[in-house]
Amino acid sequence: MTGKAPITISDLHVAALRTFLVEGTEVWLKQHENLLKDETDFGYSLLLYAAFTKAAERKFSPLYSVPQLIRYVADHRLSLEEHADELNPRVAEKLLRFALGDEGLNERPPFGMDPVSVARAEMYLLMALVQEAKLTDAELEEFIKDSAVLANEWAAADQEQA
Repeated sequence: MTGKAPITISDLHVAALRTFLVEGTEVWLKQHENLLKDETDFGYSLLLYAAFTKAAERKFSPLYSVPQLIRYVADHRLSLEEHADELNPRVAEKLLRFALGDEGLNERPPFGMDPVSVARAEMYLLMALVQEAKLTDAELEEFIKDSAVLANEWAAADQEQA
């Protein structure tokens, strides 16, 4: 036994993701800031990454090119205006490539970067991808549910390897 605690995706994690996607960053921070501070709770991080992966696949799969991803990140940075510097373009591009299973990418997150830059890129891109998808309320709920299912599958696979 490794002593590794299982990762779980709780209703609180799902509610926090919903708040982030529906009400935005400011409301999310006020209501769920504690999820960022708990360094032992990986469930929310896993759920965010699952949602990011689902959103990236929805936009770019089955076919995409690396230049297309670079252009997407560049365009998104332009839309951020005065906040553009908060999104590291290399991290954002690599996150998209990793989420899409790019076999030509020889790195894994955090790509030699600080975890804050990676988390920030993931959240900026997730919000943009979901907003661009223009999901109905029902589609958004399905997206959140599917993201939780994927995160739980990953957590179960991680536990089996422990």
